Amino acid sequence: MKKRLTGLFHLVVNNAWLKLLALILAIMIWLVVVSIDNPLKDQNFTQIPVTVLNGEVFEAEGKSFELADSSSTVTVTVRAERSVLSQLSRDDFSATVDMTNYSNGRVPISVKANRLSDRITSITPRTPYAIVNVEELGTKQFSIDYEISGEPAEGYSVGDVVLASNVVRVQGPESIVETIDKALVRISAQGMTRDMRTETPIVFIDRNGDDMDTSRLELSRSSVSVTVEIWADREVPISYGYTGTPAEGFATTGNLTATINVIELSGNPDALSGIGSITVPSSEIDITGATENYTTAIDVSAYLPAGTKPADPDMDTHSTVTVEIVAMNLKNVEVPVSNVTIDNIPAGFIAGIGPEATTVVTSIRGLPDIVATVDGSMLTGRIDMNDVKQKNNLDTWVSGVYDATVTFAYPEGIYSSGVATTVSVYVQTDTPGLITNTTGTTDHILNGAAGE
Repeated sequence: MKKRLTGLFHLVVNNAWLKLLALILAIMIWLVVVSIDNPLKDQNFTQIPVTVLNGEVFEAEGKSFELADSSSTVTVTVRAERSVLSQLSRDDFSATVDMTNYSNGRVPISVKANRLSDRITSITPRTPYAIVNVEELGTKQFSIDYEISGEPAEGYSVGDVVLASNVVRVQGPESIVETIDKALVRISAQGMTRDMRTETPIVFIDRNGDDMDTSRLELSRSSVSVTVEIWADREVPISYGYTGTPAEGFATTGNLTATINVIELSGNPDALSGIGSITVPSSEIDITGATENYTTAIDVSAYLPAGTKPADPDMDTHSTVTVEIVAMNLKNVEVPVSNVTIDNIPAGFIAGIGPEATTVVTSIRGLPDIVATVDGSMLTGRIDMNDVKQKNNLDTWVSGVYDATVTFAYPEGIYSSGVATTVSVYVQTDTPGLITNTTGTTDHILNGAAGE
């Protein structure tokens, strides 16, 4: 046993330097083999998003900034062993620019690995600087409008639209803010039968009528609560009147035509329930002095009750109204003396129309179809003895024959021609039988009455 151990010792220590050299060579060969199998390599990673830090330094100066399109992402070259590179993707890297380092339109790009950083030899951005576009910061306030699309169910209309807030403040690059034309919310009323309340995004429209990208804008609000009332529809008649008198010799037939006689209204139930009709005031249609058909345009929407509006928002509410005007006909009518009364006969006297008169002729005028139906029996006249006394300059009454004017009452649609009707009135004391006229002759009074 002892001999064996001694032999093993001699085997180990004999030529020890050769054996050490062999070990070193073996290690070197292993390192070479390993190096050949997993070498250091460079690999590019593209489209790494660049994140901005401390951008508020520009806002504090009233300015806005934006990374140039070419600087929104970065490509980096990573040096590491092949086995490490095979485990990496662009998502394992973060690229940042710190705006406190901004100078002359650019800022350095910093890239770091989020994992395996201890096994990465180097990370080099292909572009060391990001280009930064800086401009003045613009601020504006816009009224929020609304657009309705779609139609409610049949028999319903869109009523009041109420926005919880009607303004929005916008801040951002002046070049973008200045292109904003308006702000609005879009609402669909398709098939609706009852009120709706919804939170609706605010859309910004540019001067070309296109929707805008608001990603670079700071908004005081991005949406607004909108209440849309849905109103039931109802047909309501429209009535018209007119005022004034046509020119001399002309009259209205009473016929009035209009292009809008019924309007379909929408409104809240309380407003619609109390509406029987819509009346256009007579003062709106004045036919004074007209010598032909009078035509005018009336906007009936001005007379709609509060809380209502036309069910069709595109309806033309201007109604063309025509009042028929015609020339009047003239006609002489014989009125029986018995239809003429004498008023205010002085006490102690009797008065009457001449004994031979059986009728009194008056001239009338009116619409042709009405004038044709009038005869004397339909008219009544009146003589006022006080008027006779005044016109004959009498201080006291004396028996005699006097001219008197007969005033007639005409049926509706009939008017005086303007020519006065004059008759002779006999006045005498109440001694029956005879009177002496102003020429000294005597006449019998056949149509008379006594004064009281």
